[in-house]
Amino acid sequence: MDFSGQSKIQTRNAVFNNTINHISSSSRPKRARRKKHKSPEDAEVRRYLASYAVKSASFDAADRGDPPKCHPDTRIAIQDSLDVWRSNRTAGPVRLISGWAGTGKTTIAQTMAEYWARRGQLAGSFFFSRSSKERSVTGWLRATILHQFLQIFGADLDVGHVLCPVTWSALVGVLVSASTSFPQPVVIVIDGLDECTSTEWQVSLLRDILNSLDQLGSSVKILISCRPERHLENVFNEFAPQLGSSYRIHLGQSAEDNDDIRTFFRVSFDRICQDRRYDRAISITDGLWPSQGEVEELVDRASGQFVFAATVVRFVDDENEDPVEMLNLVMEQRTSSFEAVDLLYLVILNRVGMTLDKSGNSLERRQLMENLILHVDHKPSSSLTIADFWFEKEVTVNILVRHLQAVLVRNPNSHGRDSEIVIQFRHKSFHDFFTRPSAPHPFSLVDMNPVSRFFFSLRTHTKTAASHPGHDDHPPTVFRAEQEARQLHQAYIKDRSTSRGCKCLPRLESAMSDIRTLRRFKPCRQSECVANSEVLKLCRMIAITHSSGMRTTSSPTLKFFLWLRSAFSLKRHREDTQ
Repeated sequence: MDFSGQSKIQTRNAVFNNTINHISSSSRPKRARRKKHKSPEDAEVRRYLASYAVKSASFDAADRGDPPKCHPDTRIAIQDSLDVWRSNRTAGPVRLISGWAGTGKTTIAQTMAEYWARRGQLAGSFFFSRSSKERSVTGWLRATILHQFLQIFGADLDVGHVLCPVTWSALVGVLVSASTSFPQPVVIVIDGLDECTSTEWQVSLLRDILNSLDQLGSSVKILISCRPERHLENVFNEFAPQLGSSYRIHLGQSAEDNDDIRTFFRVSFDRICQDRRYDRAISITDGLWPSQGEVEELVDRASGQFVFAATVVRFVDDENEDPVEMLNLVMEQRTSSFEAVDLLYLVILNRVGMTLDKSGNSLERRQLMENLILHVDHKPSSSLTIADFWFEKEVTVNILVRHLQAVLVRNPNSHGRDSEIVIQFRHKSFHDFFTRPSAPHPFSLVDMNPVSRFFFSLRTHTKTAASHPGHDDHPPTVFRAEQEARQLHQAYIKDRSTSRGCKCLPRLESAMSDIRTLRRFKPCRQSECVANSEVLKLCRMIAITHSSGMRTTSSPTLKFFLWLRSAFSLKRHREDTQ
């Protein structure tokens, strides 16, 4: 195809070609060869950083699977402008990539992180994710960034003077002092700040970063990407005079965004057409497909959202279906641009439902699809874990995941078994699609089978409450409580797998968090009533845990106290050696 600026595209393609030899090491900042004597505290600080650094937050972490990257023919102007900003010592130290869900913020951040890492100009990266305990809080970012920086550039640095836990000011101090001698500025990439679960933590971290603008100087740059949430926008507006007028790149509202999406559609459909015609697996054997008018309509529906374009291509490229028929399903839907992504998800789920209807036990398969979505929305899990939880065969879950390949993805999980692959949503907009109360639809979490939602809540809360020190936390007790909840679930759905339960389910589910409400609860006594004595006993255990304020210690909280204890131990050690 003929694209304008071909020479520029070829230059950019060279950067993304995986077969090219690594870029000359002369671009990497040179480190002193002279061996320096380090303080005894240096090794201890480095061990501390290694212990509390979040390995899965890095741009190249295995836990993130194969993260999306910009197509070589798209986002060229943005990538060039970011690289010019990084290399310009007179430019401001902070750049913001802003845009709503699906506009490509993480894709650009990932692409630039890989590009700068190959050139030896990446100081560190942290990719937030709401679905990860460690990557959904800001507490581990400072230790993670400093640990990454020392691994790349700090072999000869002595960081024994750094107090633990690491503050943002201390982190910047180490980076600036080490990078002033570098021939090129280095950059930190922080993606998805709005993915942090606490708005207070988001604001606190952002204030720390922007308060250090003067300290950063010209040798350290920071690239941030996030949604334009109001609480974050208020902080940026407060520091607007120091940031300057060109610190923000806003995605989804320009002609360049539409041009990039148009290019992506055209190149992707050309690839699909070529592959399928070679295999004779497409109903159109010659001529242009799709038409230019269809491509323009898709670009208009995307409204600057790359997630729409990428999801359409994955849906159409289903190897078991005719791509012409799949695209026709998308084109038949007429809606405003603001509803395009949600409508596309409805098309995909309805299509999978039609496929399941052709098989035996279609109601059970549709129920399993709801259960799978409910489970993955709560926590990315392996197909074996999901199958065991819902009393299904693993092969059945895997087949269903293949049907949903346009919206689900498999990624490795280093926290589990070495070979464990977890299933998770491809994009956060799919989570928003299920939980958005303003746009109800048949697949909304609110409208999903109440029995499935109740027993999922009961079993997950039972595991949490039974293992709390306020109750017997001995492994046999924990195991027994979980087994009781599992047996109750299995017994109820044994002969009524698609039952929607009784009218007291919502009241009973809400009563789990309040012992007084549970005491006033009265079962409906219908034939399909769930609230038998065994269920009420488990609900009482959960309610007591909530009402007494005995929350379970999550992994980040536990790590914080261990972190604090490490800091005091390090302080005492220094006092003893002085």
